[in-house]
Amino acid sequence: MTTEKAKNQRAFFLNLLGGNESDLVEAGQAIVEIGQPGGKAYMIKSGTARIDLFAGEHVIDLEPGDWIGLMGSIDGRPYSNRTVAVTDCELVPIDRKRAEYLFREHPSFAFKIIQTMIDRFYVIQELAKQSICK
Repeated sequence: MTTEKAKNQRAFFLNLLGGNESDLVEAGQAIVEIGQPGGKAYMIKSGTARIDLFAGEHVIDLEPGDWIGLMGSIDGRPYSNRTVAVTDCELVPIDRKRAEYLFREHPSFAFKIIQTMIDRFYVIQELAKQSICK
């Protein structure tokens, strides 16, 4: 994702959700674990985190405004990756009911979530290409 696009997307999410209740997770603690039941997504309000892909072989670094556990919050499947707080994190939890409300009342929220998922898809696609070309 381009830096400007990422900044705009983060600003959008922080403006929309920044005032909501938040959870605190200390540096080094897991936010979600592989196999843990889905059901919530988390927007990073402050701090940084890292998604470990393919048993930590690849990572995605996350900043305020980024999302953790999006797919699990939508379809309820267990989380497929481990995400760890790199620094102390303040997270805004979004369960399915809240997500449905936001999709309905703020259609631009749904569009931004879809953009986030597409961006993540392209990251995974690029990693797969690199793995095949080794």
